[in-house]
Amino acid sequence: RCYRILQANMVITVEPGIYFIDHLLDEAFQSDALKQFLVNERIEEFRGTGGVRLEDDVVITNDGIKNMTNCPRTVSDVEKVMSGDIKERSRLERNFYL
Repeated sequence: RCYRILQANMVITVEPGIYFIDHLLDEAFQSDALKQFLVNERIEEFRGTGGVRLEDDVVITNDGIKNMTNCPRTVSDVEKVMSGDIKERSRLERNFYL
């Protein structure tokens, strides 16, 4: 959450994430208001993994943002980094930082 008015040259971190927390999922599946949005079979595939958060550091510009983060984001890039096939950021499919 950011309640400030963003201005050019400010830097902010964008932190979308998803977490699979058992007791919260159990409560959600018991809630008539929430369970309609959940697909139990898919969620069960990810229970126990914890979750993931992908952070981007961005610079606010006069006409948008400039993303300063340069890390693997595609499945292919992550697999190549983990196997050692990619050792330089310039070889990533999505090279944000220029």
